[in-house]
Amino acid sequence: MVKPTEHDSESIAVPESVMDSVNTTLSNLHELRSHFEQFLPLMNPQILSQIPPLQRAHSLFLLSKITSTLLALKLRCTGVQPDNHSVKSEFDRLDIYQDKLERLLDLNKAPLRPSTTLNYRAATRFIEHSLPDLTPCKGRK
Repeated sequence: MVKPTEHDSESIAVPESVMDSVNTTLSNLHELRSHFEQFLPLMNPQILSQIPPLQRAHSLFLLSKITSTLLALKLRCTGVQPDNHSVKSEFDRLDIYQDKLERLLDLNKAPLRPSTTLNYRAATRFIEHSLPDLTPCKGRK
């Protein structure tokens, strides 16, 4: 963690809230590093081939998203706006893939057969009009 010294506290140019944010970000990066080190060996092609295709796509997407987020953070820390950088097209491409992946994940969660409800009035009209000899006493009004 970044802590100001006694001399720094007398002439702090950076507000305390900003330093808190920096320390939080640094802590989060350390936590990300430990998780990332556990996640990275799973990207072995032999392991990936054993994962179902949708989960494999999700895993690879997460890896791409993590990498692009870290790159955007690095660019911002060096004073470069990611929106003005040539990598912006890659961020846009990832957004398109995220939408596609979310749609596929939603479809995967959907039931195999959609449930149907019967519109009894429409079914009655359809049956009545399909039977020409139906008299009022047999059901036609």
